Amino acid sequence: MTTETLPEVICPLCKVPADWQSLGCPSCREDLSVLFRLRYAARIDYNRALDALAAGDGPLALGLLHRAVAAEPGLEPARELLESLSVAGSPGPERSPAPGESEGDTPSE
Repeated sequence: MTTETLPEVICPLCKVPADWQSLGCPSCREDLSVLFRLRYAARIDYNRALDALAAGDGPLALGLLHRAVAAEPGLEPARELLESLSVAGSPGPERSPAPGESEGDTPSE
């Protein structure tokens, strides 16, 4: 990810753009890590959703993706993944049965 695509965080004390590498203000040296966490919450949730999918926890991933898209509607990777999971159904063993399907249903011969 390039610095041009990162949302900017402005120091509330001196109104200078914060340094995303040090998570602080380059002017007054104020710690702005909490503001960075709030500003990047959607992206953090998206990455946690990827981890949850890798671990097989589809319901957690769906919840995190919904939260990411709600916080940052323009976050296309999260929106696309949420869309694909919603179409395909939640992956993993915790998937709820489809309407009209019970957990013990097996195809009839």
